[in-house]
Amino acid sequence: MKRYSNEFKVGIFFIVCIIGLFYMVYSTGKLNLKKEGYFVYVIFDDVAGLQKDAPVMFNGFEAGRVFSIEPYYDNLNSKIRLKLFIDKNIKIGTDAVVSIKTLGLMGEKYIQISSKELKDFIKPDSILIGKPYKDLDTLMDEAQNISNVVVGLINNVNSLTDEVKKIAVNVNYSVDENKNKISNIISNLELASKNIEELTNELKSNPWKLLYKPKK
Repeated sequence: MKRYSNEFKVGIFFIVCIIGLFYMVYSTGKLNLKKEGYFVYVIFDDVAGLQKDAPVMFNGFEAGRVFSIEPYYDNLNSKIRLKLFIDKNIKIGTDAVVSIKTLGLMGEKYIQISSKELKDFIKPDSILIGKPYKDLDTLMDEAQNISNVVVGLINNVNSLTDEVKKIAVNVNYSVDENKNKISNIISNLELASKNIEELTNELKSNPWKLLYKPKK
């Protein structure tokens, strides 16, 4: 009886583990049992390590899975074709942009579909062209190029600043030099005005001097 009881407990434990595993797999979307939807194809030059069953997000909402990944040849060019399973309730506009994104620090890849179109929608089995994926190295190269451009602009601004300073020094020198000349002119004008005023006062006091002719 004791032996039978132990076997029974082991069997129950085994069944519970199988049910739990099945539930975990189903809840994570690995098995889409009885789930209705449609397929969409996306062509990429490079999928950057994207795996089958990766999630498909539509405007940030989980809308399906990557059903398959396979090589695709178009006019002798080697590409990758994804087959995406999309939930039947998701309507994707004809303006859709499909790209590969990275989730979290672990670097898990997923498909992001962005669309705002509300009138025209793609049909099942449509083929879309994916947006090129930019990995960290590519982003670093672009950032370095932008940094080089910024440094060049800063150097040009510094050179322009130096030129402005030189011009300002020359202008100040010219202003100082002309200031002395202007001061002299003003002083001469003031002296002339004073002499004219004295002469005028003298003639008012002694008008006969206008008629006075000095002896030759």
